[in-house]
Amino acid sequence: MTTVLNHPSLGQVTGLDHEETIAYRGIKYAELDHAFAEPTLFNNPGITAIDATSYGPLCIQNPKSCDFEFNFIQHELPREDFKFSLTECLNLNIVTPKEKEQLLPVFVFIYGGGFSLGGNSWPQYDPSRLVELSIKDGSPLIGININYRVGLPGFLASQELLDAGIKTNNGLRDQRTALLWIHRYIEGFGGDPNNITVVGESVGAISCFLHLQSEKPLFKRIVAMGGTPLLLKPIPIFAAGGIYDIVMQKLGLAKMTSADEKVKALKETKAEQLVAAAEQLPMLPIIDSEYVKSAATFSKWSFQDMSMPGTRWCESIMIGDCEMDSSILFYMLHGRQAGMENAFVATVNRHLKDEPIKQQLLKQYNIGDQGLKDQNVAVDNILHFAHDIGFYAPLVTIASGFPGKSYVFHFNEPNPWKGRYNGIATHILDAAFLYQNYNEFLDDTQRNSARVFGKHFITYVAGGEPFPQYSADNGGAMVYGTDSERQEFVKSKKSEDVKRRSAIFELAERCSLEELSALWGSFLSGH
Repeated sequence: MTTVLNHPSLGQVTGLDHEETIAYRGIKYAELDHAFAEPTLFNNPGITAIDATSYGPLCIQNPKSCDFEFNFIQHELPREDFKFSLTECLNLNIVTPKEKEQLLPVFVFIYGGGFSLGGNSWPQYDPSRLVELSIKDGSPLIGININYRVGLPGFLASQELLDAGIKTNNGLRDQRTALLWIHRYIEGFGGDPNNITVVGESVGAISCFLHLQSEKPLFKRIVAMGGTPLLLKPIPIFAAGGIYDIVMQKLGLAKMTSADEKVKALKETKAEQLVAAAEQLPMLPIIDSEYVKSAATFSKWSFQDMSMPGTRWCESIMIGDCEMDSSILFYMLHGRQAGMENAFVATVNRHLKDEPIKQQLLKQYNIGDQGLKDQNVAVDNILHFAHDIGFYAPLVTIASGFPGKSYVFHFNEPNPWKGRYNGIATHILDAAFLYQNYNEFLDDTQRNSARVFGKHFITYVAGGEPFPQYSADNGGAMVYGTDSERQEFVKSKKSEDVKRRSAIFELAERCSLEELSALWGSFLSGH
């Protein structure tokens, strides 16, 4: 059943009428002249009637990307067949309550996927059930999912491209353009443009923090799940140039002498070829003078010093990790698992000069133990270190350093489904529970945990306090999936009290987190 909204600026918008909500799908927020163009905010100049009853195209990527993420979650959901487009992918979906007595708080989801995959119509992130829960909870919200370019259209960069007029960080430009569109038009859907929370999972969370480098206010709050700018750091243009050279080789364009010819050929390259050329290549934000002015570090972490004017306009963060967010790396490192332990020990020996520190790291994570025969256990021990330096230590660092309010959570609900990490809280599982779309596949206890998590989220997005704030001196975190109670606020700074390891901070007393992060980065890149 459909319904028509007479938007004061956009004209007629036809959406889908559900029992408690209205869904507007596939609304264009920006236009592209070509796949690598800077986005231009779309304002429906002709006031053409907008049909928002079906999802719009996704940005180009492997067509099986959503199924890949189902494999990470270890449970699939029914899904539609996706469409993909080089230039018609910048669209968003809006879910609103039917009844709106006043302008409502808005949450905007930015998907993860390593800047290589993701989509606003993936069923695991459909905000409908979360909006319905907010209605039942008496704090109705509006939920929005945006698309942004991933892969080569989103993050290919080089000095040659810059000289030819192709800008960096198109994926981040898309995100910001979507937020600006929401600021301009959400009031016509019943949303409060001055009460927006951005929600990011994995690199979506990284994106949220990168947008704090904007002088212009973009949102009021952040919810960050399983990702910080200390995990995947933006790279300088010269490093991006190395990736660009590989892409040009793969596309057969490297021998062209004219940069203009290369760019022209790049614009004319088919989507399938661009997707294939990006395989196995890292896609990362680029340090430039416009969108990403600097890269965060452990050793110099200060929101003021890191060119983050957003701390003046973003009032709070709600940040968390899963028990083993590093589980995602098991799939990324799949081809390297044989001999991984020896390779990691070799990396430790190259990077750490102090023998006692080397031995402490290897002993605390039980790596290099000649009596350990199970390869899977050896890999997991390395991934425990990866979680601690890539997810847990950054979470504590950012929560401690943010000048506004910080709310910390640890998601320990065990993955209930068959797979490599059954029984462990894996990467993405927090977002899967939050959006309530797996509820029928959970037992009563975990279903309740998902609802409590959702209610805490709703309270936060509505401007309330979901649980006590985090303190750099005393800690304090909400834990979902504790042994005693399923949800419990733990008033402690001890890692073990929230089912985390203190080993990384014990190492940091003798070797900086920055050094340990560089060690992991070197291993991850195969060096």
